[in-house]
Amino acid sequence: MNVKEALLLAKKRLKQCEIESYALDAKLILKKVTTLSEVELYTKDNVVLTQEQQKLFFYDLEQREQQKPMAYITGICEFMGLPFEVQEGVLIPRADTETLVETVLNYHKREHFTKIIDICTGTGCIAISLAKYGNLTLCGTDISNIALETAQKNAQKNHVFIEWLQSDLLESVPEQHFDAIVSNPPYIATKEIPTLIKSVKDFEPHLALDGGENGLYFYQKIVAQGKKYLKQGGWIFFEIGYQQATAVCNILKQNGFVNLMVYQDLAGLDRVIAAQKIKP
Repeated sequence: MNVKEALLLAKKRLKQCEIESYALDAKLILKKVTTLSEVELYTKDNVVLTQEQQKLFFYDLEQREQQKPMAYITGICEFMGLPFEVQEGVLIPRADTETLVETVLNYHKREHFTKIIDICTGTGCIAISLAKYGNLTLCGTDISNIALETAQKNAQKNHVFIEWLQSDLLESVPEQHFDAIVSNPPYIATKEIPTLIKSVKDFEPHLALDGGENGLYFYQKIVAQGKKYLKQGGWIFFEIGYQQATAVCNILKQNGFVNLMVYQDLAGLDRVIAAQKIKP
């Protein structure tokens, strides 16, 4: 089987599985298996796959047919224009989360942050992007060893230094004062997880999705713990589910935070909340 035949077969099978991105996914699988560039897929389409390449091609194709996310198949994902390694057991970065990073960077222009902590860091995409584009000192925490290993690799890949700590939110973080806390915590209500699309509920880590009974568990914990870690006048930034703005704002207000602002993603949905620790 040559490259042209493999590409046609992959497109056909993925389209039959009603995968909307079947053409793109077929190319990504072939690029991974053959190490050919996208141009070479067409200029060298008569190249015959080796037996080992063909074996890997059919394995990856079957995985995608079962709705396994492409990021887990290729092991790579782009976020904020930067490359990030991804592996099973770690949440795949979403384009929506770029709104969170952009919001923090906009506030940084005015507030001149120097030290920020990223809670529930996952691949490290938020912390690494802030360090890369904001020239900031970052600390990232996660309860997951796999996440921290992945984040460390990604920091090296993107040539930034970040202090990584294994911690259940802030519990194991030495007491200190940060200019800002940023977090994209698990925020899906437990009962909603079975209703998610197959590629998410069957492949992505529930540890990074499950926000408790009402999806607000981690916001409540981070706000309660975070007050003593934020300097006076410091800021907290959250990614939220599109229907959670009022509830998360109430949590922040009840804990004495002021200057609350809600920001929308590119789809016009509520996605980010910023709030300030009240100055004495």
